[in-house]
Amino acid sequence: MKKTSCLIILLLFSSLQLSNASEIPWKLWKKTSAQSVSYRAAIINDQTDDKLIEIKATATVKSSISGFLFFLQNVDNTQHWLVNASESKIIKQYSATENSFYIKLTKIWPLQARILILNSLYWQNDDLSVEIKLTDAVNVKDYMLLAVSNLKDYLQVKTHSAHWKIMPKQSEEEGSEIAIEYIFIADGRGDTPKWLADHLALKSIWKSMRNIRRQLPKEKWQQQTIKGITELSTIPLTDKP
Repeated sequence: MKKTSCLIILLLFSSLQLSNASEIPWKLWKKTSAQSVSYRAAIINDQTDDKLIEIKATATVKSSISGFLFFLQNVDNTQHWLVNASESKIIKQYSATENSFYIKLTKIWPLQARILILNSLYWQNDDLSVEIKLTDAVNVKDYMLLAVSNLKDYLQVKTHSAHWKIMPKQSEEEGSEIAIEYIFIADGRGDTPKWLADHLALKSIWKSMRNIRRQLPKEKWQQQTIKGITELSTIPLTDKP
């Protein structure tokens, strides 16, 4: 009987820990009327990781869903909006919605140059929102040797979680509008002090989201559509009787 009681208490305590982990409040780092960046303690394998933070960036942009996906998938354009990116290439295309790619990050003194090697998969939900899941690519080692020059000169970033969500919004103005949310936990590794790593990550994602807001509405992809992606139809405004 005592063993059963102890087991129940442990299960209840574990459930409480998991519940509390998901309810850790976000701390606002910076905000404007069009975008925001927040952060909180990182939870990895149901445990708080004091060395890392989870970051959430949001923005509202004039764009179609297809336009955003084209913008994000064009790796030749990555260095123009992603802060510190110097090169990005597709390593392997698995389907229309999934691929593996890398992004080289420029060396910033006193930090060593970094590289992201990721797998990307996107899908559309019934509410027309689109989600993109990014994970460390673990099945492309042979391809990496062929795809990336001087790979040994780069320290690979460990991506614990990374997730985009794009939500179409009804707009009273001309053109489509989307709300973008990006949440991630990434470990740059190396000997960078935590305060510096956190500051650089927050500052970089802020500038990157600002670049998206400025560049995306003007891009050529706004006139293109992706097969299988449903856009939110604009409801014409009517005069009140």
